[in-house]
Amino acid sequence: YISFAPPKLVTRLWHLGVAGVVTAISTLWWSVLVWLTPAANRPWVGSTNDNNIWSLIFGYNGFGRLFGHGGGPGGGAPGGGGAANMAQIGTQAAQSAQITSLTGGGLGADGRGGGPAGVGFGGETGLLRIFNESFGPNIAWLIPVALIGGGLVIWLLRRAPRRNKERVGVLLWLGWLLIHIVIFSMTSGTIHPYYVIAMAPAVAALVGIGAPYIWQAYTRRTKIAWLLPLSIAATTILSVVMLGYNNYWPWLIWLVIATGGVATILTLLPLAQTKRLKQIILSLAIIAGMAAPIAFSISTVATAHSGSIPTAGPGATAINGTNNESTQAESSLIAYLLANQNGAAWIAAVNSANESAPVQLSSGQPVMAIGGFNGSDSTLTLAQFKQLVKEGKIRYYVTSSGQGKSGDPGGAGGPGGNSEIASWATSSGVKVAYGGTQYIVYDLSAA
Repeated sequence: YISFAPPKLVTRLWHLGVAGVVTAISTLWWSVLVWLTPAANRPWVGSTNDNNIWSLIFGYNGFGRLFGHGGGPGGGAPGGGGAANMAQIGTQAAQSAQITSLTGGGLGADGRGGGPAGVGFGGETGLLRIFNESFGPNIAWLIPVALIGGGLVIWLLRRAPRRNKERVGVLLWLGWLLIHIVIFSMTSGTIHPYYVIAMAPAVAALVGIGAPYIWQAYTRRTKIAWLLPLSIAATTILSVVMLGYNNYWPWLIWLVIATGGVATILTLLPLAQTKRLKQIILSLAIIAGMAAPIAFSISTVATAHSGSIPTAGPGATAINGTNNESTQAESSLIAYLLANQNGAAWIAAVNSANESAPVQLSSGQPVMAIGGFNGSDSTLTLAQFKQLVKEGKIRYYVTSSGQGKSGDPGGAGGPGGNSEIASWATSSGVKVAYGGTQYIVYDLSAA
């Protein structure tokens, strides 16, 4: 806007200033209210170890995502939520980002998010990361055409008036795409493949705008006619590579190779530019470029997805290895907890919100997630938890027996007070037989 909008520069700066103020007010008011509210009068700020809203914004969801985290401040007792030290904010998320047994792994030592079988959610950082097995099948199919087409439009319109709408549009979308590629490629902290959906509008726009220019450069036999065979070859190779990650549809790999290879060869041969030849080249190029992403799209739409980390394509899995993450707890556990609630405010306490969800959804009753979303929030001290038990507000502490399925309550608590609570509950509580095998239930009434 500041570079290409019609008004004078001073007017553009004024518009941006007003927009910035409006954006700040509309987005920060809630955070400021949380910051000003005494900790005793509000819930714990999740995914932080110091109960501070700015740690969540600039730490776990900010610098911690970008630069990774080799360790965060230790969990302590719930406090006043004062201003966080920026050095702490930058490394806050290490413990906060831990993934419990529900999600199949913890945060990698190198800052990558852990995933099934110990594989990082996003893979190694680097400029080619966006094309790897984690990210590539979700977005990268047409990126070569988007970049080539976008670059071509910028070059051809380099002498156009400042406010040329086509060039401005391409600059907008190309900037959008390149910023995301750099950020996603270099992010060392917690990252998930589905984040790349943010690049889809830019890829679609650049392909739609740039592809006709690539085609015209070829059909008019200009000096840059070679951009068409380059685009077809690059897209074909990339499709084959990504289809080969898990040997998806071998027949489709050969279809892409055949159509892309023939189209590339035809564009390189000194053949007469007949209408029929152009139609054949265009058809083969479209098949080579679109067959794989269309197949992936159909497979994704036709597959029921749930869970916290959905992905695209055949055999796509959620973070815990299934797209049907459990939302129901063992019926015998629910029946036992409800029958023995005895007026307790929470029918059970577990380590994290991920672990409490199946029990809460199945029972319709409150379940305490001691450590918040990931199990690492220090929401209670051991003394405070004991007091709740003494008052009869909590009677049962539930963990996984190791025989359960995804979504089951997990084991040991997170850092700080959570591990103390888990240790105390499992050592002082009395194991009870509830009629099932997926969980271990501890009765704390006599602790």
